[in-house]
Formats: sequence, C-alpha cells, structure tokens
Amino acid sequence: MSTRTIRPGRVLFVAGFATFLATFNETFLNVALAPIMQDLSINAGTVQWVSTAYMLAAAVMVPVAGFLYRKIRTSRLMALSLVLLVVGSIIGGFAPNFAILVVARVVQALGTGMIVPVGMNLTLAVAPKNKIGTYMGIIGAMTTFGPAFGPIVAGLLLAHGTWHTLFFALAALSVICLVCSILWVGDIAQLTHPHMDALSVTLAAIGLIGLLYGVSTVFSGQIVVAIVTLVVGVVALVAFVLRQRRIPEPFLNLEPFGNRAFVLGVLLVIAALMTVFSMNILLPLFMESALGFTPLQAALTLLPACLVSCVLSPVAGKVFDRFGVGWLVSIGMAVIACFVLALSFTGGVTTSLRIVLLYAPAIAGCACVMGPAQSYALSSLDRRMYPHGVTIVSTTFQIAGCVGSSVFVGILSAVSAAHEASGESAAAGTAAGFDIACRVAFAVDVLGFIAAVALARVEAKAKAAATAGAGDSKSPEAGLEQADEPSLADAMKRDVYSVTAADSAYDALVVMVRNGTTGIPVLDEHQHAVGFVTDGDIMRTLVGDTDDKASMSYVYALWVQGDKFMHRVAGLRQTNVMEICTHRVVTVDGHAPIRRVCEMLAGNRIKKLPVTGGEDGRQVIGVISRSDLMRYMVATAVPAGE
Repeated sequence: MSTRTIRPGRVLFVAGFATFLATFNETFLNVALAPIMQDLSINAGTVQWVSTAYMLAAAVMVPVAGFLYRKIRTSRLMALSLVLLVVGSIIGGFAPNFAILVVARVVQALGTGMIVPVGMNLTLAVAPKNKIGTYMGIIGAMTTFGPAFGPIVAGLLLAHGTWHTLFFALAALSVICLVCSILWVGDIAQLTHPHMDALSVTLAAIGLIGLLYGVSTVFSGQIVVAIVTLVVGVVALVAFVLRQRRIPEPFLNLEPFGNRAFVLGVLLVIAALMTVFSMNILLPLFMESALGFTPLQAALTLLPACLVSCVLSPVAGKVFDRFGVGWLVSIGMAVIACFVLALSFTGGVTTSLRIVLLYAPAIAGCACVMGPAQSYALSSLDRRMYPHGVTIVSTTFQIAGCVGSSVFVGILSAVSAAHEASGESAAAGTAAGFDIACRVAFAVDVLGFIAAVALARVEAKAKAAATAGAGDSKSPEAGLEQADEPSLADAMKRDVYSVTAADSAYDALVVMVRNGTTGIPVLDEHQHAVGFVTDGDIMRTLVGDTDDKASMSYVYALWVQGDKFMHRVAGLRQTNVMEICTHRVVTVDGHAPIRRVCEMLAGNRIKKLPVTGGEDGRQVIGVISRSDLMRYMVATAVPAGE
C-alpha cells in the first residue's frame, strides 16, 4: 500500500488525460493514411492494417487489463501502460518501413488497451459518492473528445510536417501524462493476486479477434473469410463463457450480466458509441468525397461538436448525480436518433454550417447518454464487481467502435459502388451511401431509445421500492396489514445522532465515535435527511482508499506514526460532509411493519435506515439497524426469564 496521499482531483486528471490519449490514438492516423501509402509504396488494402492491427491488439488487452488491475500495484500498472504508449510512439516516429510501423501500432495498443479500463477503475475508486456521475462524465467526455479531436490535430500537424511528426507529438504528450501518473497515482486498488488461466486468455483473444476481424472484412468482398472468422470468434467466445462458469477462479467474472440495470446501461453505451465512432469516419468521407471539402475543412467542421461533448459530459454527470439516469438517457437517445435521421436527408447538397447544426446536437445527446449510462450501470454493482464491470464496459468500447465503423462504412461503400456502377458520379454515390448509412444508424439509435426507456423503468421501480414503506403505510390496506404485524416503533432507536449539511467530515467522525455508531444521517434545517455518512466514508476520506480491509491496515500504519495520523484526522475539518456522504438516502416511514423494514434493508443491501415521520412525514424521528431488529426479534422469541 502506497503511503502517499490520494488526491481525487489529481487522479481524475491523470485518468482523463490518459483516456484522451488512448482514444485520440485510435483516429489520429486516419488523415495520414494517404501520405503513408505514398511514402512506403503500399496500397489501400495494406495500409488498412495500421488501424486493424491496432484495433485487434487493443481489444485483446482490455480483458487482460481487468486481470492485471487486481494483480499489479495500481501505480506500476498505470505507468506501464503509458510507457508502452511512449515506446510505441517513438518506434512509429522512426519507422523506416511498413512492418516496423505495424509493430509500433501493436505496442501502442498494448498500452492503450489497458489505459481505458484502468482509468475507469481509478475514477470509480476515488470519486466521492455524490460525484460519481460528474467524475465518470469527465471520463466519458474524453472517450468521445479523443477520437473526434484526433483528425483535427493530425490535419494541423501534417500541414507542417510528415506522418512521423504525429508519432513524436503523441510521444511527447504521453511522457507528460507518464510523469503526472508517477507523481499522483498511488496504489489504490486492493490486490487479490488472481491466478492467470491461460486457456481463458486464449479463448478471449481468439473470440475477440475473430469477431472484430470478421465484421471488419464483411464488406471487403471476402465473404467466406469473414463468415469463417466470425464463426470461429463466436465459438471461442461461447467456450470462454462456459469456462468462466466452471472454473473456481474465473478470468472474468460474468456476474454483472445478471444485473438488468448493468445490461441496459451497457446496451446504451454500445448504441451511443456506434454512432460516435461511425460518424467520425462517415462525415469526413462524405464531406471530402461528396462535398469537396479539404481534410482540414472537414476536421474543423467537426470541431464544434467535439467542444459541445467536452463541455456537456461533466454537466450531464452532475445532472445524473442530482436527478438520476432515467429521463436523461431517454432524452439523449431521442435527440441522437432525430438528428442522425435529419443528417440522412442531405441529398449530397449541404453546407458546413448545416452539418454543424445537425451533428452537434447528436453529439450532445451522446454526452447525455455515455457518462450517465455507464455510471448507473457500474454503480448498480457491488464494489467487488467494479473491476469486472469496468472490463466488460471497456471491451464494449472496442467492439462498438469496430462494429459501428465497419458496418456503416461498409454500407456507404456498398451503396456508393452500386450507384457508380449504374453510371452516377462518385460524389453522388458517396452521398447516397452516406444517407443510407445514417438511416441504419437511426435504426440502431431507436433500439437504444427502447433500452433507455427500459432503464428508466428499472430506476423508477428501484426508487419506488425504496420509498414504498411510507406510501404503503398510509393506505387502508397497509393499515389492515400492519394491524397483524409488530410496528417499527417498538424496535427503532429514537435517539437520532446526526450532523447538518454544513458540518465537516470531522464533525461526523466525532459524533460517531462519541455515540458508538457506524453511520448517521445528514439533516437539513427541516430535519429532513439529505445524506447518510458511514464510518467507511470517513475511512476512505482519511486514507484515500476504497477497500475497507486495505483502509484499516493503512489506518493502523498511520496511527503508529502518531503525528501523521493526527494530521490526517485534523484534515477532515476541511472536507464538508456532503462531499463524502451518500445523497440518495433510503428512509422508512415510522408506521411501516417490521416485515417491510427487513425487505428494504435486504433489497438495498444496507445496514441502517433513518425513520421518518413528524408533521410533514419527512422529518427524521429515529434510526433502525439490522442489529436493532435482531435484538428485538430475539427478545420476543426468548422467554422472559432467560
């Protein structure tokens, strides 16, 4: 365990910067493919391996990164991924031939394939509970800003240098990020030292490579090769899933797929990413081939949408933190679908301004979907499932990007070729292909909207279950039910130990220590619960860690140092309790039956509930915990003499 102080803001900066570089690296060579072909005397089919080899290597590394996150110290793993990115970029900068260039891209992919999942894990680990959406929104902004901004920067650099310059520029940025990582990223993850199952890794690699390569070659005319590769990939993935269920220590725990909220969130991420990645390729092709734009003009046309995404993603995260995910992602997917459909009616005649006005809202919709959907999906899991959930989400990034770009670009190419064969110009064929590709993307976005509505219903049911105690207790049926059951009032504690929203984390710690409790509500001026803070929240704030066992060991190490421990405790005075507490407080009405309380404790996986009542029914009048219920139940079951 590293003894450095973990500062969430600095860790977020490193994670966001690294994520930007990783996703930026996926597209920044797109505008340099023509110069590379000319310089190295290769054709279009050969140069495509610059992207294909990178994509395949990165896809394989994503699940491996989930394993390494639990195997290697966090600081070393993040540094290793960035070192690989630096080394690969330097090799690419000096590459004398195409073979070395492909090797450089593979080395880069070994690093970037780890960066995104590790960065997401770091973000989840250090994000305060009330800012998970905001933190993940920033990472979400980087995953869309990077690939969209890559061609713009590359176009500017190519105007003053060669394609080698692109690699050296990326190497310089990666070195800066590496230095920040070494200085600011501590050993955050609790290592479990899992066993590497070689067969699982092999099956995952064959499955992902087969799936992605098969999809990428479907529209190339090699139908037999594509079908065989797809079949091999699917069979390998099925074998991988079956093996994970059999072995005692799975390489990738598939338990998150049993969580409906997680599955719906992942489907939304896939729909949004397929749109973003495909449009970043389709629009430049359309603007350059059909409208006569230069590469730089096309890149600058995309810039406003990039800026919208960068600004709006953190805002969407804050909205998610405050209001939840349901209506936000539903509106976001509806906006994406509408404006992508509008893009399909250009007819080959349009202006840069019109493209901006149609594409920017679509990207704004993606910003409202990406961060909130993955934040809700991951936060619906147990903490022990976070690394596995992140691995699954990160793998979908690669799959969605590859499938989206391959399918939609393939549709554009096929339609364009058909129109050219009928005697139309290449520009008209490209315009027709772009329109059809956008309409297929619209269909995908409609499916995404259906998933968003389903996710909104899941969230609404969860909220209803959390507050049903109060609503049910006031109905006539509830009154009849409660007449036959013991009342919560007989078991709860009426002494409410609490802090106000203006108090510090230190004040909360003092209240908990003095009264021997492990969690207390945070109240506003009306005695309404606006938060709930636990000793675990205090501990994670004290040491900058997220694992209770690791935190306790570190607390002891600090305690024996005396002054250092006192300094950390005193530092809690500078942290407002609202920054670390849970904001979505689950409460129970004081008239609810004990059966209902037990259901709420179990259903929400919590140990303690504030009890509400008073004049407006929302004032905190007591607290009930699992221990209180056990004592009450045992007291009623054991004879008085005993």
